[in-house]
Amino acid sequence: MVRFLLLLFFTISCVNLSAQADSARFDANFRFVEGIYFSHASLLANQPDLGWEAIDGEMVQLPEDFKVQIADYGYKDVRINQDIIPYAISLDGKPYFFVRHDQQRQFHEFTGLRVHGLLSTLQYDTTVQTRQLMKAYNPANGLPFRQAWVEREKTLRLYRILHLRSGARLPFTKENIMELCADDEDLTKALLKQEKAEETLLLRAVRLYDDRHFITLPLR
Repeated sequence: MVRFLLLLFFTISCVNLSAQADSARFDANFRFVEGIYFSHASLLANQPDLGWEAIDGEMVQLPEDFKVQIADYGYKDVRINQDIIPYAISLDGKPYFFVRHDQQRQFHEFTGLRVHGLLSTLQYDTTVQTRQLMKAYNPANGLPFRQAWVEREKTLRLYRILHLRSGARLPFTKENIMELCADDEDLTKALLKQEKAEETLLLRAVRLYDDRHFITLPLR
């Protein structure tokens, strides 16, 4: 009986050690398998849907901007729908998330994570169309005599927080961070006391949450 219990304990220990060796905590040191990911589920499984050899395009990496651009992105296999937008890519083991397709200059843009953890952060630019009413005034009486709507492009910087487990990508606000940190009562109480939560304070809260709560992902 004693021998059986010892054997059972040894078997369970080996299984636990094997499971730990097959996964790792997600942080800035974690490396994803290189390739193209079509979904958040594929990313969490660390299993790309396609390898780099399966796509066409010319890549430009801008590490100082946490940015990757791929011009004329496409799939070599004609059986794959060319309109499929990749969810993310892994380059040098680091994840970059799709943020926009520039139709005029024909490139796909991806952005990397600034903070790595269960709560991660991203920053990227987006272009929006704005309409402004322009008026021409008569210098004699100061009254408008002509007007027209003018459309212009405007670049906006977006700051997002990514909940890695669910894939939810939300604006980086105190309210959203408190909602995502709801299972950490001490942290949410501390944030609630702050009338004006600046970006540095919110980032500190995110990093503190990631230290206390983490997610493990499989190693491949």
